[in-house]
Amino acid sequence: GWGRFLLENLVNWVRWIVSFLMLGLTDQPGEMLIKSRQLFVPSLQMRSGQRRASVSKTNVRTAVAEQPAQVDLATDFVIPEGDGKVTQASQALAKFIRQCKRVSFITGAGMSTASGIPDYRSPTGAYSKGHKPITHKEFVDKESNRQRYWSRSLVGYKTFASKTPNLGHYALSNLERRGFVEGLITQNVDGLHSRAGSEKVVELHGTGHIVRCLSCGAKRPRLEYETEMVEKNPSWVGELNSMGFQSGDPSVRPDGDADINSQLMYSLEVVPCAVCNGVMKPDVVFFGDGVSVESKTAALGIVDRSNGLVIAGSSVQVYSAFSLILYAAKNHIPIAVVNIGETRVDNTGLESLRLHERCDMVLPETAEMLS
Repeated sequence: GWGRFLLENLVNWVRWIVSFLMLGLTDQPGEMLIKSRQLFVPSLQMRSGQRRASVSKTNVRTAVAEQPAQVDLATDFVIPEGDGKVTQASQALAKFIRQCKRVSFITGAGMSTASGIPDYRSPTGAYSKGHKPITHKEFVDKESNRQRYWSRSLVGYKTFASKTPNLGHYALSNLERRGFVEGLITQNVDGLHSRAGSEKVVELHGTGHIVRCLSCGAKRPRLEYETEMVEKNPSWVGELNSMGFQSGDPSVRPDGDADINSQLMYSLEVVPCAVCNGVMKPDVVFFGDGVSVESKTAALGIVDRSNGLVIAGSSVQVYSAFSLILYAAKNHIPIAVVNIGETRVDNTGLESLRLHERCDMVLPETAEMLS
């Protein structure tokens, strides 16, 4: 009732004030600045429009944590809400991790929605708007498909790349440093786990911030590559701007793609590899492509060394991730799932714990409870 609501929020406000007094303020409040390599756990939570902050039970001073970003990549995207039982879910997950002692995580698009990157499968996600990611075969087969891909990327990528980690990312980074996490296996290509400080990360589907030559394997930063492309296409850029598009347009999709329906796409001069003149492609696994042996081996090693597996923000519909769950189940490793929407694991009997809540809310509170 109202009494319980007021009491809970009074406690939260008191904890926020105490936490604020303990924080080491910086001149860059938008970034999580780690003043030491010691343990820290910033914990902020958005609930009913209110900001909540607390500090773990350690002797470490912390910096101001950024508030979770609002989704602005697609103005009509709405982060799905869970069951509204965040504290209960956090308690259950903390108990699961405590009992397992050391867990691995498989993360998906639901980890990054609070950072401002829409997902694919939620009611207002990319697939609901007819978005169809390019396949590996399409990209390789035709120059026109590559022109279309890079045209859309030149509009969308900078916005995608500008996104910062949310509190869920920071919570996992903290749990790793404190010895609870054996490693993270992410299906995301946004690099936000590493930016949050996690070190044991396997990017199962690659990274969207690097481009690689399909012939000689040469790599370079994607931003550098796209900047060169812009410089070599001044007329194209001028026409694009005259149509109302510009780099960082809010129509961007989850993978840095943007919605541009124009014949102008097919006049783009795509920059080849500087080493061998080959085809450059983002260093990610497109649909129809395969996960590298190195990534598979590293991911299996992480699961094998853990006593528990947590799925966070993923429907695990893609088999490369689901196969890791089957491996864990075969080896009697308990499985917990934190995801709002339906998953491939549901109703299979494989999971020991199923939670329908947002990762950016449950994970920080879980980390706090494990302090």
